[in-house]
Amino acid sequence: MNPKVKNMCYCSMFACSVALLAQIKIDLPGLVPITLQTLGIYIIACSLTPKSAVITTIVYVIMGSIGLPVFTGFRGGLSSLLGPTGGYIFSFPITSLIISIIINNKNSIIRKIIAMITGTAVCYLIGTIWFIYVTNNTIITALTVCVIPFIFGDIIKIAIASTLSTKIKTKL
Repeated sequence: MNPKVKNMCYCSMFACSVALLAQIKIDLPGLVPITLQTLGIYIIACSLTPKSAVITTIVYVIMGSIGLPVFTGFRGGLSSLLGPTGGYIFSFPITSLIISIIINNKNSIIRKIIAMITGTAVCYLIGTIWFIYVTNNTIITALTVCVIPFIFGDIIKIAIASTLSTKIKTKL
């Protein structure tokens, strides 16, 4: 198969995987639910080249921005991106780029974990700043609603992605 076509297939498959993982959610009292979107982003960033990882996550964001119901709760459209959780969605291409660059084809588990922790911190930063801007909340409220409840789950997702991405990358 042509390598360009093969890469396009991988990018579309991974973008659709994030859309599916976004639907697995747990609603919290705040405005930000727990989802498996970031698990998909981690796997993309650990399995693909930096260029392909960014393209894949941009495709996912574009799919949602044009109205396809790929965001959490089968939502889509600009209102999702401009709402309180939009900053997290906008951070996905940056997060995947950072993770993929840090890994840089060195598949050590430690390097992957450090890369995903760094990427998660960037995702938290961009998403929380956007949340504060949109909701006019304080930093303390934003951290309480947007970061603290997610740390344990993201640790579990990082552990899962470390293992799964190694297996996926060998199959690709």
